[in-house]
Amino acid sequence: MLGRALRMAFWVTYDHLGKLILANIVCALAVCVPAMLAYGAILTNDPVVQLVVGVPLLVLALGVVLPVVTAGLAYLANELIDARDGAFADLFTGIRLYWRRAIALGQLCVIAVGCLVTSTWFYAAMLRDTLPWLGFTISALALWCLVFVSLVSLMALPALVQKRGGVLETVKLSALLVLDNPLFLFGLGIQLLALAVVSVIIAPLLFFLSGSAAVVLAMSAYEQLARKYALREVQKAGRPVPEGGLTLEGVGGGIRVVSRGGVLVIDEAEDDYLNRGLRDFIFPWKG
Repeated sequence: MLGRALRMAFWVTYDHLGKLILANIVCALAVCVPAMLAYGAILTNDPVVQLVVGVPLLVLALGVVLPVVTAGLAYLANELIDARDGAFADLFTGIRLYWRRAIALGQLCVIAVGCLVTSTWFYAAMLRDTLPWLGFTISALALWCLVFVSLVSLMALPALVQKRGGVLETVKLSALLVLDNPLFLFGLGIQLLALAVVSVIIAPLLFFLSGSAAVVLAMSAYEQLARKYALREVQKAGRPVPEGGLTLEGVGGGIRVVSRGGVLVIDEAEDDYLNRGLRDFIFPWKG
């Protein structure tokens, strides 16, 4: 399933490279302006400036601007996957539709990550001399909770854009997806971390695309999960599948369930994002 998500993300990015680069630059500038101001304030080594200016600007960049522009990117990526087309303006449509809920999700994430990072360090350090085993146990638990929260955050905005639910409903859905698909989403997290490392250290030019590419990959992963659960619902419901297949509403722009040898499967033969290979990359005009 992760392989299909990676393939889908690659071809979505390949087909819509220009608008994704443009969207990435706009979003990166929106985040970098308050982030750089926060960085400058922190470098002053003045506790008052750091607390009054640096911390609020950092929270603004990571807890407000970042989730808002990411929601816009997620909406754009969802249009590219479902409709096989989209416009740069979809970025702003997504921001307009989801900015309030995105901010709420971003603030929840910042608070949770801040508490867990602090706990990971605090208990190991404070109980090191008295009850080291207890301190390291609590710190390890906090670390695993941090990993869990990080994986939930990967699915939060894709779930928000796809399901269009409230904040708590989105958090619950994202948490259930992580609990039901831990290896898949852990693998997704590793891929996104690798993309970040490559774009920052190895190939800095990827900075102009990496944010959009990461969101496209997260949306592609959510799409694979949506197909998985849509098929499961059809199987549980025992719905009759006509000879031409049963179209799944709201999934992948019209993916169908078909019966093959008495087994219900998703027919992805018409999904061009999943049915292209090296030849299409080298000779795109022959597609």
